[in-house]
Amino acid sequence: MDSSLAAYLPQDRRHALATGSELPAQTRGTALFADIAGFTPLTEALDRALGARRGTEALVQQINQVYDALIAQVERFGGSVIGFAGDSITCWFDNEKAKDQRQKAKGDQHSSDLFTFYLLPSAQRAAACALALQEVMHQFASIPLPDGSTTALALKVALASGPARRLVVGDPSIQLFDVLAGATLARMAAAEHLAERDEVLIDESTAAALGNLIQVAEWRTDTGTGEGFAVLRGWKMEHGTLRNDLGSDMSYAPFSMLNAQFLKPWLLPAVYERHQAGLGAFLTELRPVVALFLRFSGIDYEADPAAGTQLDVFIRRVQAILARYDGTLLQLTIGDKGSYLCAAFGAPTTHEDDPRRAARVHVAPRRSVPRLVKRPPRAMAAVSTRGHARETHAIPAEASRNRRTLRVSVRLAATR
Repeated sequence: MDSSLAAYLPQDRRHALATGSELPAQTRGTALFADIAGFTPLTEALDRALGARRGTEALVQQINQVYDALIAQVERFGGSVIGFAGDSITCWFDNEKAKDQRQKAKGDQHSSDLFTFYLLPSAQRAAACALALQEVMHQFASIPLPDGSTTALALKVALASGPARRLVVGDPSIQLFDVLAGATLARMAAAEHLAERDEVLIDESTAAALGNLIQVAEWRTDTGTGEGFAVLRGWKMEHGTLRNDLGSDMSYAPFSMLNAQFLKPWLLPAVYERHQAGLGAFLTELRPVVALFLRFSGIDYEADPAAGTQLDVFIRRVQAILARYDGTLLQLTIGDKGSYLCAAFGAPTTHEDDPRRAARVHVAPRRSVPRLVKRPPRAMAAVSTRGHARETHAIPAEASRNRRTLRVSVRLAATR
């Protein structure tokens, strides 16, 4: 039994494993995207003031503080962190989670607001979480730097509600990935593009679910699709106590003590083997890393019932190619303008010829999946970026820390 390994999985996924249940491939709920601004200047300032090694350690400490604060709010309101990408997190609030609370609500007739909330979909949970995320970010509005100056971190949040595909893809002997896809995620991405710092934007479906509970500052329109998005100001005064009520007893039960064999397919082999050997987390290192980004399209997640199978086949083939050159697939993102994946060479395993390995992988996917992806010109492209990335997969396992650690190296490599 290993409590630390479970932190690599989304909260609802490890709950399902612990209870022997299955998450539905077709589901409904609210997707939340939170994007942090300000890490790049913070990174550069710490690097200048403290040097590479100490700057990396200070950056990891700051990143942990921010993500721990955000993830605590996601868990408080019953959400699951599905994945990390750069300086952002994607979360899911499932309708079934809200439905499970209805019986609890029926037993509490003393709070009409709370009772009404529990009868509504998960959009309210996600909205309450989004507003709470903005509040906790206030503590990072003025971060002191070693030279006496300060820098700030800020957040923008986007919400979209509706159906989604919940997919599990990848080779279990290498690593499984938990994926959210569909039009709801595309609207979430569109809302994020329209959002500014310190704002929460919601799509029309979320606004309809929230109804008269909320105050809307203004509406904005996506010029490409004509869809409307509301800037969420907060709860109406008469519902001002909802935030505290909604955050009670909604987190998933702490099923962290799972059999390691259940968790093994979800972890990179190097990470799993290190944990099983009793060596714990990796140490923070500064090492050369080559990051490879691959964009792909052609899978219809909304209408094609075989979309999950197609994506699974594609990801398994990519993983096999990367394994041939000892590369690591770190990130898979399904977006509104195409999807992409990110791989690294040099983390967690380092070779002197990592740039050469990445260059050989650069063209391999095009030759390996010609019939899978409908590829208009430039629909699939790979770019390799080399830099001395902070390899910070050294972070303790509380609050899903381990799942975001390798992503840090990718973000820093891509900015160099």
